[in-house]
Parts: sequence; structure tokens; C-alpha cells
Amino acid sequence: MKISALLVGLSVMSFSVFADDHGTTLALEARQPDSTMNVTSVNVGTDQTTITASGKMGAYGKVYTTYNLTYGADRSSGFVEGNGRGVVDAETVVSGYFVGVWHRQGSTIVMHNTVHVSDGTQNFDVIEFDARGDTLQHQVYVLK
Repeated sequence: MKISALLVGLSVMSFSVFADDHGTTLALEARQPDSTMNVTSVNVGTDQTTITASGKMGAYGKVYTTYNLTYGADRSSGFVEGNGRGVVDAETVVSGYFVGVWHRQGSTIVMHNTVHVSDGTQNFDVIEFDARGDTLQHQVYVLK
């Protein structure tokens, strides 16, 4: 129950980050330049779809990540959670855990995630998965 409440809260927060009831836009600072990751696998299941990807992501080096998308009643939106690991250099590895919401626009999946990183930072990520091109476009914004 607590996780459901957290996810609902995050979904509301993720959409309110960009505009409030008055149409005011909140400007977020980019943590790094937008990144493209390559999708390494997609496992479509009855209850969830799992997407894995890897690529270079600015501040986090070489990143490996897994997205677990559960379906809502309409099966074209729902919740997402997952983990990532970034290899910055030979001595530095960071990990991140994220939760958020997703929706489908044609053949593109759009995810809005709140990310907690092991170095103490927090991000708001907007990810677009192009199912035709096997890529993920990442926009990473500073929350903390």
C-alpha cells in the first residue's frame, strides 16, 4: 500500500514538474547533456515489460540500466521502476534506483522517473524509448 501511494505521488509530481494549474513552467537545470542509450533487450510479458539498455551518460560514465514497466488498465500506460549502474572510471561506480510513470505515444514509450543515486544526488529523468530504432533518449535534470 505504501509503495502504491508513493508511486501515485511520484506520478502526480512528475507531471507537475513541468507546469502547474496556472500554466507556469518550472525550469529544471540539466545535470548533463542529453544521452542516447542502446536497447540491449526487451522482454514483453503478461504483467510487465522489461527493457535493458547501455550507453555513455555524461556524469555517470558507461551506464547499464533495467526498466520494469507494469501495465495500467488501458495497457498503454502504467508505472515504471528499475535500477542502473554507472562506471565512471576504474575506481568509481555509482548506482541508482528510480520509480515513475510511463505512457505510450504510437511506437514510443515516454517515462518520467524520479531517481535516487548512490552519491546522494537525485534526478528527474525523461526517457523516450523508440521501439523502431532500439534507442532510449535520456534527459536528466537536477532535483538535488
